[in-house]
Amino acid sequence: MKGLTKSYVGKEASSSDSKQMIKALEHVGKVLQPLELIQITNKLPKEVVSDKEKLTRFLLLTSLLDQQAESPSARKTAINIYKTFRDDLFFQPQNCLIRIERLVPLKEQYKVSPAIGRVLPRFGWFVLRVGGFLTYEMMLGKTNITEKLSQCRTPMEATAFLHSNALVESILREKAVRMYISWIGHPDLGVDVSNGKWDKSLFEMPVDGHVGKIFSRTGLVSEIIHEGKKGSSSRWNVIIASNMRPSIQEVTNKNSRDCIMVDHGAFQIGINCCPDNLEGIACDSCPRASFCQIKPKIGCEGYCLLKDYCKRNLTWRAY
Repeated sequence: MKGLTKSYVGKEASSSDSKQMIKALEHVGKVLQPLELIQITNKLPKEVVSDKEKLTRFLLLTSLLDQQAESPSARKTAINIYKTFRDDLFFQPQNCLIRIERLVPLKEQYKVSPAIGRVLPRFGWFVLRVGGFLTYEMMLGKTNITEKLSQCRTPMEATAFLHSNALVESILREKAVRMYISWIGHPDLGVDVSNGKWDKSLFEMPVDGHVGKIFSRTGLVSEIIHEGKKGSSSRWNVIIASNMRPSIQEVTNKNSRDCIMVDHGAFQIGINCCPDNLEGIACDSCPRASFCQIKPKIGCEGYCLLKDYCKRNLTWRAY
């Protein structure tokens, strides 16, 4: 782990506190995760949403664009790509590839992270993702991807199927492929390519920095893997969530059979209630409570749902 450091979390949660926090996170995820997927698809024509093959392909494109980008912009861009190419996007990808310049007007709406923008121009990153998606579809030929995924016995086997293609493996990172598999396979999220075969307990958590932050600040995990030694830089306390995923998955599996909902609940709390810079943090009283859009959906009483159990190891940051 060159350049990375392990540290003790600070205050560690008890077994009973861990159980209560995981329960609360699962509740938030169960309420908000289906709504998020609806937000992705509600601007698509009914003929896409009602067609499992089209929707499965569309969500693959969305997950590709969502990497290292602002999620709302990536999802809006995916919808506008479909509006540009219509069903050619799914069944005539070669036609889209040779007309990819038609997507130039979309480049301003696709917001990538500043770090990515320094490496490659925004439209270059965009073209790599969309071009990779279209090339993969060309490689599929007449293969029905939904049928192939439905033959997989577990979500992990579906991940292996996707990553058996060298192109997909190179452009769809592990976190993104886990997110995609949950979108298309979790029995409560509307697509369910497995037709009920994949049990909720078989999924793997995507885990991003915000999920890692919540598990660290609450003391749900005992050790943190982070960027450097204290005082070595302004980013020394930034969590390396991908390296912490196994320990986060382990504590979740001890307390829940639905780790996807726990993951999404932690993400939502991390984004909305527990900001990195601590401005507007909602531990005891949330300054956003009067206009928060998720508050009435999750039964929030104006402060963080983890308030009574969180250990407030506020040192740790997502980014």
